[in-house]
Amino acid sequence: MRSADLGIWNSSVDAMSEEHYVRSQSRGNREDVRWAKVADVNGNGVRISADGHMAFSALYYTDEAIASVTHDFELPSVRSDATLLYIDAIQQGLGNATCGPTPLQKYMIPENSQVRLKFRIERTAAR
Repeated sequence: MRSADLGIWNSSVDAMSEEHYVRSQSRGNREDVRWAKVADVNGNGVRISADGHMAFSALYYTDEAIASVTHDFELPSVRSDATLLYIDAIQQGLGNATCGPTPLQKYMIPENSQVRLKFRIERTAAR
């Protein structure tokens, strides 16, 4: 990528899972994240800073819980009381050949190669 919007975005955990799919599936992922902060309404929480880029999401659902329901309107029945933080070095591009082609080669996770992610987690406090 040669250019892209850079900025600081705010979102709620609820808003990160608002993507609607015919069948419930993983959701809320953000790519090319340099840092992310998860905090309560008072500003207390954690900040995760990547040494480079990371993928990130914060949800009230585990992948298992999401897969256990058929439709997204059923998600409240499997909602966790905790905020679940997902930090990934890489995620595969869209497509899985269940109803179409696999992702383009440039979006595939490299096979037989190490992928590393270095990040720091810091506690944040209200100011």
